Amino acid sequence: MQDGTFVYLHSLAIGSLSTSLICAIITIVLSFRNNNYLTFFSKWSRSERYVVYMAICDGIFNISHTIEHVHGLVVFGHARPKELCAFYGFMVTVFIGAQNLLVNVIAISVFFIIYFDKNINFGKKDWKLLLYCFGVPFVGAVAAAAGDQFGPIELL
Repeated sequence: MQDGTFVYLHSLAIGSLSTSLICAIITIVLSFRNNNYLTFFSKWSRSERYVVYMAICDGIFNISHTIEHVHGLVVFGHARPKELCAFYGFMVTVFIGAQNLLVNVIAISVFFIIYFDKNINFGKKDWKLLLYCFGVPFVGAVAAAAGDQFGPIELL
């Protein structure tokens, strides 16, 4: 912290996260501008919905992580109290996990379409996809929180 890298790194992170958030917002706005939101599940293609889901995951992650970095700059240190730090960790875990699982599902779905000419059924209104992508990281984060695994880590 004494050499000035703390401010530099947090500022760089905030800039990167803000740029990514702007891109996610533009993606969502343009997607809904070009298609009727009332027909999201009935008329939009699966790939169009994937893009919106990815932008939402990225946007929520960017918001929560940007708040964490801004907080770090304001207090010039780690997030305190411990519960706030744990909340930041919980949010990052859920939305990074959701984004990773969504990318994997998209890749597997494309693989099945290309090599087996088969669409994977994600249920009405993609409920299976959304439950898997958001539910698994949420349950994992709840388990980690129950085990007191989130919060500041004291270095040796």
